[in-house]
Amino acid sequence: MSRILITNGDHAANALAVHFPDAEILIWRDVLVEGPVPGGIGDEVLADIRASHIEQAFGMSDVRADFRRRDEAFARVGSFDRIELWFETDLHDQLQIIELLARLTKHPPTSAPLLALTAPPLPSHVDKAARSMRPITAADYETASAMWDAFRASSPERLQDLAVQVGALQEARVSFARLLEEYPSPRDGLGRIERRALLAIRDGAITPGLAFRHYQQTEELPFLGDLGFYYRLEQLAGGNAPLLQGLPAGGVALAARTNMTVEYTHTPVELTAAGNAVLEGHADFVKLNRIGRWIGGVHLTNENLWRFDPSSKALSRG
Repeated sequence: MSRILITNGDHAANALAVHFPDAEILIWRDVLVEGPVPGGIGDEVLADIRASHIEQAFGMSDVRADFRRRDEAFARVGSFDRIELWFETDLHDQLQIIELLARLTKHPPTSAPLLALTAPPLPSHVDKAARSMRPITAADYETASAMWDAFRASSPERLQDLAVQVGALQEARVSFARLLEEYPSPRDGLGRIERRALLAIRDGAITPGLAFRHYQQTEELPFLGDLGFYYRLEQLAGGNAPLLQGLPAGGVALAARTNMTVEYTHTPVELTAAGNAVLEGHADFVKLNRIGRWIGGVHLTNENLWRFDPSSKALSRG
């Protein structure tokens, strides 16, 4: 019996290969929590946009070629007797699940896929995930398609609606609620990751590497990789009123391209006066510095600004 396992990341793939040596494994690598994921375009154009962002932001190479190989492999999924999706319950993986199910909805395979979920890290819980594996239902497909469209929409209202509803793919709904916390707060203009990063540095994590390790401990379900975290730091270190100083010129992308990531992670950094003022609630990051950032299909700018208040769970404009 032919069998294919779809999962995220090399660590998960390696663990699954040990447990299931006869299965083919397809790694779904896209970091959908980072950068533009606009709607209204086809998969090929979206892959172009995603690859361009990942290469520019993180200094990676041949990303588009990797996506092409991934999509060619995915096109053969229907030829397997058994199709299994192995993922974690965090935001990163849940976004990948809804993309995969939305794609499978367009071209349903003959063999009904199965879903295995576990809290991170998956390599430590393969047996547990296998015991909880279940068939993907019609409700899962319908919900995933709606969530994928909402994630890629140009405004976040539908995403918030799905986050608070109870129904199929509940782990993905929880991840949507977490994603909303990345919108600028009405109090200080910071998202949750940005605020936690600045607090970590203020409290003594004086290098990017230390700040990342400190930040990870604040997430119940860690989902952000180190390169994504460093890229967020760089957004805080730019603009007219930087909140952070000390990061190397060229950022993590240049460090990755020149094999200097170790040096980058050990660079001393510190908050500026503006950074302290924002953390204390005396200034607003978005008002100090023009914003230009994507969350899924929403392009946040000063002219198209959405905020989210974590305490009241309310979205607002401006």
